[in-house]
Amino acid sequence: MKRKALEKARNLLRAEGDGVINGMRTLTTEVQRNEYGRMEDLLWEVTNTSEELNNVLIEILLRYQPLASELRFVRSAFNANYDLYRMMRHLSCIEVLLNLHGSEEQRDLVMEAMEIFLPWVTRGVEALVSKREIPVEELPFIEFEFNELWDSYVRTETPYVMGTLVHLEGFFNHTKNLLRSAVYYLLGSKGLEKTPILYIV
Repeated sequence: MKRKALEKARNLLRAEGDGVINGMRTLTTEVQRNEYGRMEDLLWEVTNTSEELNNVLIEILLRYQPLASELRFVRSAFNANYDLYRMMRHLSCIEVLLNLHGSEEQRDLVMEAMEIFLPWVTRGVEALVSKREIPVEELPFIEFEFNELWDSYVRTETPYVMGTLVHLEGFFNHTKNLLRSAVYYLLGSKGLEKTPILYIV
């Protein structure tokens, strides 16, 4: 029963992660077509999955007394669950801002940000559900790339662009949290000690 519960938790975490990744790709398509409106349904899907995952993780803790390695997954999954949900919320808010204004500057910002984030969100999800190794030595690049993006747009005079940038900063921080959860799951506390970049938010 414990093994089935853990497998269910992994499947739900994958579904939630895939939901966020789908949301990122959908937002990119919406920006390209300048047509918006699909994010609310995706948000509800991720929200429902998040609630179900939370219940399964609590059940594992209360009923099955997970071993140390299993407990590390449960802890990581709890944290990732929250971050994935918040990432989807940010995507939904960004869509609202695009629908209200949707300038070329704003659309360029979103496209550049999704190009930075998508590979890392995918790596984080795959590490948590399939134990795929994360290239720890490449982690500083996401910080560098987002800082460059921020510096390129922070002097904007358009409030909609600034609002979008603020939501992207939130998305970026949750992406780093997701990666931190993945590194902890794969490598434990000692792994986190080798990746201090993940603590800078």
